[in-house]
Amino acid sequence: MTVKFSDGSSYKATVVGTDVSTDLAVVRVNAPASKLKPLALADSGAVAVGDGVVAIGNPFGLGGTVTSGIVSALNREISAPDETPIEGAIQTDAAINHGNSGGPLLNLRNQVIGVTSQIQSDSGGSDGVGFAIPSNLVRTIADQLIATGKAQHALLGVNVQTAANGVSIGDVQSGSAAADAGLRSGDVITAVDGKTVTSAQQLRAVIATHKPGDKLQITYHRSGESKTVTATLGSRA
Repeated sequence: MTVKFSDGSSYKATVVGTDVSTDLAVVRVNAPASKLKPLALADSGAVAVGDGVVAIGNPFGLGGTVTSGIVSALNREISAPDETPIEGAIQTDAAINHGNSGGPLLNLRNQVIGVTSQIQSDSGGSDGVGFAIPSNLVRTIADQLIATGKAQHALLGVNVQTAANGVSIGDVQSGSAAADAGLRSGDVITAVDGKTVTSAQQLRAVIATHKPGDKLQITYHRSGESKTVTATLGSRA
């Protein structure tokens, strides 16, 4: 593998690790430190609909192309190459075409809020609906790939659906983090670590940005009462 820089220089690189379930990889490039100027990862949880964004990539082989737009929607669900759902995707109307995938989606403070991944299109070109993997998920996966060469994915162990007042729990897997924390079918989750959750997609996105073994404070309603428990996340891979 070779990485080419904007000044035309190229350096050999190796793949540290890949994760097909999030369509992400980490590459180590053997370049002088003077060539390496990393961008900061923003907190994608702080991104809001309407925020201005910039995408950088190589659409149709046109290197270093910059497009701009806004955040069109949050907490979208897209599919990884292995058909695993990728939760919490950021939707943007910035023009994204073939060759943009893997490039950064930045806020207007030059911070990465996501990695561009897919488009939705009838024509095969940019129709103004593109998706980026959120930076908080990127950070979680990249840290694991750097540390061990592989990624594990956190599991709460519930089937959920969006309800009028939160996220309703259907089945609870025996022996799961949810079961150990005392959550039951019919409970309605309203917050995680003190932050309100209003949809099943949002809850799954929050879980996805954590690692197995992480502890979460889960607030839920049962029989008209609000309770908070601690769940230690398990692993699904």
